[in-house]
Amino acid sequence: MGLSRDLHVAVVEALAARVGRPLRIWDALAASGVRGLRACSETRGVELLIATDLQPQAVAVLSENVRRLGLDNALARSADAHVVPPEAPFDLVDLDPYGSPMPFLETALDALRPGGVLGITATDMPVLAGPQRTACERRYGARPLRNYLCREAGLRILLAAVARAAALRGRNVRPLLSYARDHHVRSYLELGPARGDEPLPVGSVPFEGYQGPPLPHGTKGGPLWTGNLHHRDLVRSLEPPRSPSDPEGLRAWMACLKEEAEVDVLFYYSSGEVGKLLHLPRLPPLAAVLAGLRARGWRSGPTPMDNASWRTDAPWSVVKGVVQDLVDGEIAR
Repeated sequence: MGLSRDLHVAVVEALAARVGRPLRIWDALAASGVRGLRACSETRGVELLIATDLQPQAVAVLSENVRRLGLDNALARSADAHVVPPEAPFDLVDLDPYGSPMPFLETALDALRPGGVLGITATDMPVLAGPQRTACERRYGARPLRNYLCREAGLRILLAAVARAAALRGRNVRPLLSYARDHHVRSYLELGPARGDEPLPVGSVPFEGYQGPPLPHGTKGGPLWTGNLHHRDLVRSLEPPRSPSDPEGLRAWMACLKEEAEVDVLFYYSSGEVGKLLHLPRLPPLAAVLAGLRARGWRSGPTPMDNASWRTDAPWSVVKGVVQDLVDGEIAR
């Protein structure tokens, strides 16, 4: 939670700089309000924060936190997240429930101004990325992917669900920053006008022409988002907040995120899985694999999804050849 909150503060600051003014924000399921209130107190990027919750104890704590911090740009109140606040439209709506955000998605979309940003979290990982296939089909209209890529697939299933809901309102989505970490997935998505007949980058995997990390025979997942997870320029602009919970850990994670944004492709390779597929007891060092791919002209870099994994736009046939060449070279020495 600490890293997610740190990142939120950084994103608010970057978004405010991007539009050239402070933001109007609705924290729809605020609980204690720590995420939104940190953005108010640690940045100059918030014009107004409306922080709401329905649980009486949460509202009491939220109100006390606003009072203690002495914030004049934050309002705490008891309100239903199914109802758009009168202060709408907002520049940023933050939807961070325990479980699925789907019951609140339509209201959140309706509360955003054109070009506004939705911050959305899902913590129902057994549904998005686990064994509860029927629940995933019912809740997200998709089938989870049951292999090591299940968390990224779960994130992309959520993005596809948001994209479909936005399309019904004549709007398109553009992910600005998206990640899977621990037991949740989260994304910040910009909502703009629909672009004519441009198709959504949504589909099931494997699809015709898919050349990414091998999927077990007979495996199918989705529909899921097959486009970018990040907006490269926004990710590049992120800076750690003034009071991060884990300064060194945050810096390392953000550095890896920025590298991933340069190689923003569908799915990543896992060292362990590649080793199994090639029947190798161990893989060459990750740095050597990345260097080998880059030397052949392919974009490649680490991913914060997994510290022993990488993304590349090289097809599996090339990845396999690079790894095997490195192994043969080690044997020859």
